Amino acid sequence: MKISNILDLLPQSLEWMVLFNLEKVRPIAGDEVARAMFYLPENLDLHPFSHVVLTSAGRLVAPLLENSLVDPYSGNLCEKPPQGKTLGHQFADRLSLFAIDEADCIGLGEIAGFPPVVLHLVLRDHEGHATAIFDYNSEHPPDHRHYELLRAVGVRFVEGKSQDGYYVAQFRNRLPIHIHAGILCHFERTGNCNLFFLQHGKIDPPLEKGLLEAGSRRLTWSKNQAIAWLQKLTEEALQSPLSMTCVPPAPEQPFPYGDLVPLGFVLRSLRDTQFTETYTKLSAYIISQQQESLWAFHQKRLVTATDSALVMQGLTGDLSATFAALEQFRDGQGYYPQLWAESPQPHRMIKDPSCVHWCQTDFATTSIIRALQLSHGLEPKTPITYLTDRMAERSGLYFANPYLVDYYLALALQEDTPTSQLARQQLLEEVLSSRNKDFSFGYFDIPLSTALAILTIAALGSRGRAMRASQLRLLDFLESAGSFPASIPFYSSLRLEADEQSELKLKMMQLNLFADPRKRSQVQQIGEEYHNISLYVDNHKMISTSLAVSALNAPCTPETYDIDELSPIKAHPRYRCREQISYIAQFALPPYL
Repeated sequence: MKISNILDLLPQSLEWMVLFNLEKVRPIAGDEVARAMFYLPENLDLHPFSHVVLTSAGRLVAPLLENSLVDPYSGNLCEKPPQGKTLGHQFADRLSLFAIDEADCIGLGEIAGFPPVVLHLVLRDHEGHATAIFDYNSEHPPDHRHYELLRAVGVRFVEGKSQDGYYVAQFRNRLPIHIHAGILCHFERTGNCNLFFLQHGKIDPPLEKGLLEAGSRRLTWSKNQAIAWLQKLTEEALQSPLSMTCVPPAPEQPFPYGDLVPLGFVLRSLRDTQFTETYTKLSAYIISQQQESLWAFHQKRLVTATDSALVMQGLTGDLSATFAALEQFRDGQGYYPQLWAESPQPHRMIKDPSCVHWCQTDFATTSIIRALQLSHGLEPKTPITYLTDRMAERSGLYFANPYLVDYYLALALQEDTPTSQLARQQLLEEVLSSRNKDFSFGYFDIPLSTALAILTIAALGSRGRAMRASQLRLLDFLESAGSFPASIPFYSSLRLEADEQSELKLKMMQLNLFADPRKRSQVQQIGEEYHNISLYVDNHKMISTSLAVSALNAPCTPETYDIDELSPIKAHPRYRCREQISYIAQFALPPYL
């Protein structure tokens, strides 16, 4: 049945009405869920009906082949109202702004204290494109406060503008998420959707409370899905090691490398979420991979301070031997990422002109080790001024994401001193300044960047509404398997020698990459030097999913509205790079060259 015909069968005495195209809803929700969400009889066959109509007086269904409305419980036909006394007639002016028979959902009504309202929604690829016609005084446009919570139910505000004497608001509704949010609360708050529009988009305290509860339930469910995926992946890794993928500059081919460091991130998330059995097994495996109380990036390779710190971040118990072993990397203040020698020696890399820039203290490595010392109740060996004096140019020799550096810096500043407090506030302001309008962070590896930013601001004490809004945004990246997208958290670089052979190799590598315009060259000129940059892909999604779990698990007080609390400052350019190579070439490597 056409929507226009349905509207002419509904009396204008109704306070409100919202109808749905069952042909579009049923494939997404399934009949059992559709009956539950619309509070229809459990045994009702939906095939003979085109629409379900929810009204202030009860529920109705519209037969496909008849111009009538039926009470789904009694089976009685509804009496047709007199001509001119229908909802279609009452809302004709507003409805004329739409092609209503093309809609998959129409809502209209009027409640005490508010003017009439009309909602028009069309489903495309499981996403509802909704337009609401609100009345408003141009001097007092609709209040968008708390709109960041709409993501809890799969809705986001797109834009609003004045048109034909009305305020026209555009929304997007990811229907599978919207339905799932309803399932999680047993469809106890379905009336809140109606109230939101009948109140012209105003989120009052009861609606705010409902959205906060919906967000909390979605976060818990999503976190549990991701943990289950990590548990499954951990069992696989314990049977056969799962490596990251090193992607060197072309024409060299990618190869598996890095099967230990990702497990440190998994262990941390398992520890934080108290999954004891899997944690115990993984912890024992990681301990078994020690060499002289330390760890390598990959089994049986060179042990380093950086890799040891990343692996041990989830370990508990007595780590005194590891902390003692890490002191061989300290230069008096900071920590070297690894040890070196001019000729082959155990546990030392061979120093040559290509890696001479590795032979210095590393800001990121020092931050991690200092953070670990604090978290284990040890006196930090590195003075806090080592970090605060270098904050402006902070980066890491091997960290391909600025938020990864920020996260460990935030953990390294967990002291109650004036210097630490000032640095923490500065770091918080800088990170929040880089927040995107949709509460995500970064321009590349956005899921990873957002998870890290959440963890950073949480560690810095900003655990209010802004953090919850970013947690809700992070949920958008959850994959059907329970994982979060693969990312590139690490890199390494080697300087090319300026002889004829290296120059020829450089030209060949650049020509090879120029043939593919989609790829930015991994050979970069930085100052007077040329560097080979290799990227390490978290192709098994261990690191990205682990950090997302930790970010979703981070305690939050979303009732505290702190979104506009900090004075806005311009985001540092390090956060505005479009991909890893730009960040590495412009910000990560230069401080070390």
